[in-house]
Amino acid sequence: MTNPFRLFSLPLIPLKQVLDNFGPNGIIFLSLCSRRSKNIAVSYKGPSKDVRLTLDFGPGLESLEVSNTNTLLRVDKTANIPTDETMETVRIGSFEKVPVRIEKGLGEKKHLITYWEDRMTGVVAIGDYGREIFNRDIYEVRIGEKQAEDDHRRAAEWVKNSQKTIQSLDCNFKPKIDNDLDFILENFKYTHTLVLYVRPSEQYSPAKLPNFRIDSLYIYISFWIKQDHLLTMDCKYIVLEGLKLSSRDLNVFLKHWMAGGCSKLKELRVITGESIDDRIVLEGLEFVERGRDVERVYVDEDESHRTIKGGFDTKRPSDDVKVTINIEGENSRFFMMIVWPDFVGNSY
Repeated sequence: MTNPFRLFSLPLIPLKQVLDNFGPNGIIFLSLCSRRSKNIAVSYKGPSKDVRLTLDFGPGLESLEVSNTNTLLRVDKTANIPTDETMETVRIGSFEKVPVRIEKGLGEKKHLITYWEDRMTGVVAIGDYGREIFNRDIYEVRIGEKQAEDDHRRAAEWVKNSQKTIQSLDCNFKPKIDNDLDFILENFKYTHTLVLYVRPSEQYSPAKLPNFRIDSLYIYISFWIKQDHLLTMDCKYIVLEGLKLSSRDLNVFLKHWMAGGCSKLKELRVITGESIDDRIVLEGLEFVERGRDVERVYVDEDESHRTIKGGFDTKRPSDDVKVTINIEGENSRFFMMIVWPDFVGNSY
């Protein structure tokens, strides 16, 4: 049987130069050719390994990725092996003869579908394999719906046992009970980014205060966030949608920032469940109102350019750090707070 992962020989071209052009998918394919080629892949250092690894715990999406459009390895159950195909097998970590099939993803990039009796075993195996081949920890873990009751527990145990922390945690699932969300927030040690698209019950309140002292916080169903939660947030970026806090609560937060709280903040975006009253939000503060004809460009950390029209300008008394507050007219449920200067030095 022909091996689809043939390792070729180019004696006149330095091996590193070849591997520099492989990209992460090529490095994975190379590593699966033989023990020798795996050793080459592991020892190689260069741009093909300049990646952020994401491990997706599904369901139906279990995979190792380097971006939303570039999958390296996917997991499927052996029950789903096509009956009309003869499977090649490879060694992944301590697992020998893992059935695999090549699949084309978006663009021309190809990845491998790996087949396992137990899909969670497969996910942690490709997670460990990715860490070994690319000589780095998993950057982001994505948590989806549970297929089995212990899925989230097994995912948390793997992170704790393999690398202790992750930089980014992205959750999109419907909890059966509120303890499901508590478990995630308490057992995954995220250090940079938290993304939550999770709808708990209307009575939900976290059993313990979550870690809101990170770089970026995105909570897209945030009705359960209370004022005390808001005041503990110390992030560069905060996005809260469906917030049930009032204009008075936003005023309290703004004064908290004025007094030196949430010192890392560069941008706060909020969509509330009720209209925002700018008079209440700005009560007790000195500010300058700008008309909609006044436009300023804000450049964020990712070099995205955003035009800010009008707004209310004020500054923190202790250090004269300037901030623009944008509420977008009467009956608006949108509140945005931008702290200057931006990431290229623009000031209002």
